[in-house]
Amino acid sequence: MFKHILDWFNKPETQEAPSNQTERAIAALMVEVALADDSIEPQERDKLPEMLRHHTGLTTQECLGLIESAEQEVDHAVSLYEFTQHLDKTLEIDKKCELITRLWQISLADNEIDRYEEHTIRKIADLLHLRHSEFMQCKHQALEAHG
Repeated sequence: MFKHILDWFNKPETQEAPSNQTERAIAALMVEVALADDSIEPQERDKLPEMLRHHTGLTTQECLGLIESAEQEVDHAVSLYEFTQHLDKTLEIDKKCELITRLWQISLADNEIDRYEEHTIRKIADLLHLRHSEFMQCKHQALEAHG
C-alpha cells in the first residue's frame, strides 16, 4: 500500500534527511484505517486532513499532500510494521495514545466502527506496544468526543 513511502524510509541518509518520517508514518496509518473497509467515506475523507494536522502540526496543504501520496500507493501494501516501528521508537506513550484516539476518530467519522477498522487499529496499537487498557481508553475518549 505504501510502497512510495516505504521507499522513502529506505533511502540512504545521504539522499534525503528523514525530517518528516514521523509525519509520513502517521499519515500512512491514518489512511490505512480509513481504507480498512475498502473505501474512504466522504466523512472520513474530510476528517483525515483535520486529524493529521492536529496530530502533526503540518499545514492543511502538507497534510493533503501526504494523504494523497499514501492513497496513490494503496495497491502496494507491504505491512504496517515499517511505520509503527519508527513511531514506537520515537513517540512517547502519551503521543501513541493520542494517535490511537485519532485513528478511532477517523473510524467514527461515518458514525460507525467497521470491524476491519477496529482490527486495523488494534493491530497498530499492538505494534506500538500499547496495553489493552490503553487501547480501550483511547476508544472511549474518541466515542465521548464523537458524542
